[in-house]
Amino acid sequence: MLALLPPLCLTIYGAMRERANAITVAENDLQRLTDLAAASEAKSIDGVRQFLLALSDVPDLTRDPASCVSVLQTMLKKNPGYLNLGVIGLDGEVRCSAVSPGVAVNVSDRSYFRKTLATGKFAVGDHVFGRVVRQHSINASYPIVDAAGTMVAMVFASLDLAALDRFMTDIELPLNAIMVTSDANGVIIARRPQPEKWIGTKAPKDLFDLMVKVRFGTAEIAGVDRIARLHAFAAVGGADVSGFTLSIGIPMAEITAPANRQQAIELLSLMIAAALALAGTWFVANFTILNRVQALVAATRRIADGHLDTRSKVHYGSEEISELALAFDRMAYALQRSGAAHDDAQARLFATKERAQVTLQSIGDAVITTDAAGCVEYLNPVAQNLTGWTTAEAQGKPLAEVFNVINSETRQVIPSAVTKAAEEGPVDGIGRDSVLISRNGSERAIEDSAAPIRDREAAIIGTVVVFRDVSQSRDLARQLTHQASHDALTGLVNRREFERRLQLTLDNDPSKLRQHALLFLDLDHFKVVNDRCGHNAGDELLRQLTALLQPMLRDSDTLARVGGDEFAALLENCTLESAARIAEKLCKTVCAFRFAWRDQVFPIGVSIGLVNFSNNHLTMSDLLTAADQACYQAKHDGRNRVHVFHANERDNALLHGESEWRSRIAQALAEDRFVLLSQEVRALGAIGMPVLHQDISLRMLSESGGQILPGAFMPAAERYGLMQGVQRWLMRHAFAHHAQLLAASGGERIICNVPLWASGLTDPLFTVFLNDLFAEYCLPHEAVCFQIAETTAIANLGKTMHFIDAMKPLGCLFALDDFGSGMSSFAYLTHLRVDFVKIDGAFIMDMAVDPVGRAKVEAINHVSHAMGIRTIAMQVEDQDSMDKLRAIRVDYAQGDAVAPPVPIPALAPAAII
Repeated sequence: MLALLPPLCLTIYGAMRERANAITVAENDLQRLTDLAAASEAKSIDGVRQFLLALSDVPDLTRDPASCVSVLQTMLKKNPGYLNLGVIGLDGEVRCSAVSPGVAVNVSDRSYFRKTLATGKFAVGDHVFGRVVRQHSINASYPIVDAAGTMVAMVFASLDLAALDRFMTDIELPLNAIMVTSDANGVIIARRPQPEKWIGTKAPKDLFDLMVKVRFGTAEIAGVDRIARLHAFAAVGGADVSGFTLSIGIPMAEITAPANRQQAIELLSLMIAAALALAGTWFVANFTILNRVQALVAATRRIADGHLDTRSKVHYGSEEISELALAFDRMAYALQRSGAAHDDAQARLFATKERAQVTLQSIGDAVITTDAAGCVEYLNPVAQNLTGWTTAEAQGKPLAEVFNVINSETRQVIPSAVTKAAEEGPVDGIGRDSVLISRNGSERAIEDSAAPIRDREAAIIGTVVVFRDVSQSRDLARQLTHQASHDALTGLVNRREFERRLQLTLDNDPSKLRQHALLFLDLDHFKVVNDRCGHNAGDELLRQLTALLQPMLRDSDTLARVGGDEFAALLENCTLESAARIAEKLCKTVCAFRFAWRDQVFPIGVSIGLVNFSNNHLTMSDLLTAADQACYQAKHDGRNRVHVFHANERDNALLHGESEWRSRIAQALAEDRFVLLSQEVRALGAIGMPVLHQDISLRMLSESGGQILPGAFMPAAERYGLMQGVQRWLMRHAFAHHAQLLAASGGERIICNVPLWASGLTDPLFTVFLNDLFAEYCLPHEAVCFQIAETTAIANLGKTMHFIDAMKPLGCLFALDDFGSGMSSFAYLTHLRVDFVKIDGAFIMDMAVDPVGRAKVEAINHVSHAMGIRTIAMQVEDQDSMDKLRAIRVDYAQGDAVAPPVPIPALAPAAII
């Protein structure tokens, strides 16, 4: 049978090659046919273009509607391949139509209209069910231009899909083939055969993916009728004209049928040859093998009767039966020499013992064997090296004298391995934290095990002890344990270890009431150091502060780094008064500290929350929440201070209120309860800037409909991570409104100032979100100006610079809001590539009565202009201030003297999505 395997494989392989060749030839022929059909169909579409080109030159089309309808009806009668002809205005309204629509029809949402409007060229749309002709059709459009070459309207034609299908009947297809034409959405606009069943339906998903996305080549696909076909694809015309794709598919069975028939013939021939070979084999076996088998059976029976000198007497050859006979005779010979075999077994036993001895000498583990009394009999070389005893010196001595093992923690002697193994059987790990003391007094950490040695009657005749030196691995484990519980940068315990110690403090005997304190420290201005000088500077600052704070705590206290710039301290057995003194000392020390990095010096502050507790009623979660709230209150009260948490204190009303704000803000986002306000920013001189420059602001609507200012809800939104949702709501609605404003402006340039908060700067996906909005609303980048508060930009300097670098090359504008309110404003201005500086309104209001205020405004305006930055004065409340600003050449003014902020009407959902 095995002899038939090669020809069988060759037959199958040959058939596979034939099928592959047939498929390759079919692919080439099918692709040529498909390309030819697509080219012919493209010519038909070009004929439509030529027809519309000629029709667009007819002057009556742009005159009165009656003349237009008359011309179109005449042309429709002469061209029966069309369902309708008409003229469309640039607003999408159908001005006149050969087929009366009955009602006003707007086609601005149709793809062919949008293409011609955008390109000024001929375009073909996707499949539609016509609003006028009420039939499946495809529409084509061509611009109508005036004498100056400006498009004033466009002419369209609705093509009868039946005419397109009749064109397909002129193409001769292979047997059982199908031909399909689909639009860019995968809708079938022509099919052969059965056009009436398929036209207007979606192409099957597998076919759709290839027709619409690939549009060229061949592929094997199973259709909805579960018939596998080889399909070829070709685009109909250029992509700028239409998105049509034509496909021709031939059943795979038709392609591979000749190869399958050839394979069947060859397999049948092979089966006949196999049957003949089996018959011949049976005949030979019956006469050449059976007789020798019977001779072997007879010899086996004689040996079973005790005749050990019996042999098979079968002639030895190279066949399997001959080898069996030879083996049989050798077995009989072996039985005769059973005595010699016994001696041979003894020799093998000795060899086995010798190999065991050599193995013990060679393995990496230390091995000691004892007798039943626990006295040493043997040590391998590794055991001799670790214990300091040779086998000759140790033989006969008690195991405990040679193998001296103690516990590394208690320094107590570990019980004898011999005793434990005799009583308990094999023991893995005689003692945890075992340390072996060698003969010279040196110590080594070991892992050990012991097992009894038994004779045939299961009596214990000795013990074997196996151990190894694990000093390095145990030291490594200690290091890993330390690293898992400590901060790598500062060497302090980390948050997990700190929480473990805090829980141990809470779990102490509740009957023994003790006072403890928990401090939560949050650094101020750490982010400024990180952003301006880099993470290396931030790391060095944390190390220096650790060295500064650690000595100020007691030896029993625990100082931990629990976040990027957050520390915590656990003061056990510490009264509230003592804890407050320690906290105040820490706060003053940090406030007095100045961090120097290269040529820059930074003041560092800290806000500390203090919670006094005992171990009888609070959970760890309660404590951590209270400490965090107290720290937040310290920040809210002005930073650089200590706030002691009191459960019933009114100061915590703010925190509880913010917690309630979280659900209110989330509900407002879910219910779309926000509103935009727009305020005009007016140019004070002829500087070539847009006439309209609007500033967007945000209000939240209460449950009763009242407006809530950002200052009331934004702190809670920032604290509870809701600002990202608020920021994205603002951007989407501002973009949607501005897109409508630009569309209605008639080409006038308008800039929209939209606020950008820290949540947008720190969101890694925010620029992707913005670019999607620009594309979605077709909004030019230069029409949007992102305004960032100066304090936000400084606190997130690195993120701000990265955001500007990402969006400015696209054309976006940037404004620095509330400029002058922060420290070192001009120093930071050189790092930010902004287009506008919005001068803090406090300076503007002081101009009329305070010469210093006016000087500040003049200085900001002068420096900004020197850097090529335009200035906007905020909170301009009267005409006198406006005149003063114009006199010192401030570029823009914003405030009630210009125009008050007004609500922007809510947009329909379809305009926003």
